[in-house]
Amino acid sequence: MSRRFRIAGLALVLALSARADAAGWALAPAAGGHGAVLTFGAGAPLSYRFECAADAVIVTETGVTKLLDVKTGNRIGDDAQAAMPPGAAMMALFAGKGEPDFRPAEAAKNPAGGWDLTIRLPKGDKQLKAAARSETISLFTTGETAAVPMDADARAKWNDFLRSCNAG
Repeated sequence: MSRRFRIAGLALVLALSARADAAGWALAPAAGGHGAVLTFGAGAPLSYRFECAADAVIVTETGVTKLLDVKTGNRIGDDAQAAMPPGAAMMALFAGKGEPDFRPAEAAKNPAGGWDLTIRLPKGDKQLKAAARSETISLFTTGETAAVPMDADARAKWNDFLRSCNAG
């Protein structure tokens, strides 16, 4: 990843960060053809979803707004007519240490506004493991990003999710 992208992304994230409450975590066991699912802020305009798949954890952030195309420096629209430029959707799970590992994300329009971004992380990803001990986590994008506190209850749910995911 280019240094310019890392710097621009980190600066944008820090400028637009919001803190969210840790109480919004929920864990659902595997059922109906899908693996265990861990959510934060389900039903809110901006939410996180982690789903255990056979070979990965599928990570989705819904309702992402104010995205920036780092190639052109232009904002990406949030309205129903907006289009995602090729290669502009990027996301990283960040547990507070090191640098975010941005990777290409799948992007879909969210009917309530903004974009739903999805990445797949290998089950052994270091940020997934680090989140189990972290004070905060975030799904970094080139748009609006929230820092989610990880209290003892949130870390317990995260660890239960990882255990069930790795056992499956």
